[in-house]
Amino acid sequence: MKKLFIAMVMAGFCLLGAGTRVSYAGEIDLLLEKLVDKGVLTGAEAQQVKYETREQMKKEITTGKSESLPAWLQKIKLKGDLRLRYQYQHTKNDGDVQKDVNIGRVRMRLGLEAKINEKLMAGIGIATGSGDPRSTNVTFGNTKYDGLGGAGYSTKFEIKLDYAYAKYSPLPWLELVGGKMLLKDVFWEPTDLIWDTDITPEGGVIGFNKSITPSTSLFMKTGALVVQDDTSSTSDPAMAYIVQAGASQKVNSDVSLKGAFTMYNFSNIKGATSSGKSSGTNTGNVTKGSSQYAYNYNMLNPALELSIKEPFKAIGGLGVEKLKLFGEYVRNTEAPDRNTGFSMGFQFGKDKVKKWGDWQVKYIYAMLEKDAVLDVLPDSDRYGGKTGMRSHEVSFTYGLGTNTYFGLDVYRSWNIQGSARKAPETLVQVDWNMKF
Repeated sequence: MKKLFIAMVMAGFCLLGAGTRVSYAGEIDLLLEKLVDKGVLTGAEAQQVKYETREQMKKEITTGKSESLPAWLQKIKLKGDLRLRYQYQHTKNDGDVQKDVNIGRVRMRLGLEAKINEKLMAGIGIATGSGDPRSTNVTFGNTKYDGLGGAGYSTKFEIKLDYAYAKYSPLPWLELVGGKMLLKDVFWEPTDLIWDTDITPEGGVIGFNKSITPSTSLFMKTGALVVQDDTSSTSDPAMAYIVQAGASQKVNSDVSLKGAFTMYNFSNIKGATSSGKSSGTNTGNVTKGSSQYAYNYNMLNPALELSIKEPFKAIGGLGVEKLKLFGEYVRNTEAPDRNTGFSMGFQFGKDKVKKWGDWQVKYIYAMLEKDAVLDVLPDSDRYGGKTGMRSHEVSFTYGLGTNTYFGLDVYRSWNIQGSARKAPETLVQVDWNMKF
């Protein structure tokens, strides 16, 4: 033990002497080799010192206390991901089978988080895509998809600003976020019934999160989002106002419950010209980008999620780390009818797929009537992001190694109203995901 202590002290002096040079690891290795040659340490003890020294360095860099790296560099965190996708789509309208669509896609996202001080951080992200708020995909040989109308022949695509926001936490239970924000900072949602997960809302949000007992915490988020800027002197800009109140409860060490009630008030939508990014399915909006909405969207949205750790441990576990049961409901009080929707489903397997052999299965059934939600919001993969539909979704994720995994997502969807009633669609997505 004394020899190990002496070796650790010497390694520490070596690190201090190295300063900002990148050669510190090599110097430690040389030092340990000499100590082994002189019989001060055994080979196993040298490996232990090397491991413990590296772990200490990682800890110092993570906490911003390393003397071998500039302080500004220790306050920045980079993250990103790359996804390769094969997609098959089969749609049937009025008994006629349309051409099956087989496409290849790629998505790249890169993000940066910077710690300005102990209470303030900033986040910036870029991504591939056409600027569509519900997609960051690039389609190979694109002549039709992504809204670009490209010419194919390996056309180059632009990189877009995905998000840019600041987050200020003056108190442990208080958080203020503003800018082009990540969805998880704006509200909590157990499924993508209402909001496509690629959307990065613009505006400001105040969040509260307070533990009132060791097993119970309350949270609340409220804010204003800019939907469309003021385009004339006679009409106000389209805005969304959000209030969400919720709670998390640990029933015991294995079971927890989370729920929330959210109100979304989309004002100045009625009579406004629809976005070219809409689905063209809400009442009045028969042609996206040129027709006018007939209603505003004041949406009431209760949601609930039940989590159970190792639900099958009594019969050997079956490799199921966690089981989640979830559901949510939405009603638009501004529309007289065709104004409700809901989703329900489950997820089981690993809570997060991180390494080889990890797996996860998820199923969601979703239904949205024509005017339940604003048609620029729902998941773009579920029946093209349209309202007036019902859909089954089954996904399977399997870890291929550290930070890389295979994904299979299958949607079977139908139109539930209008002249194209039924019109079944099958969408299959096969993904290879890599995180870094």
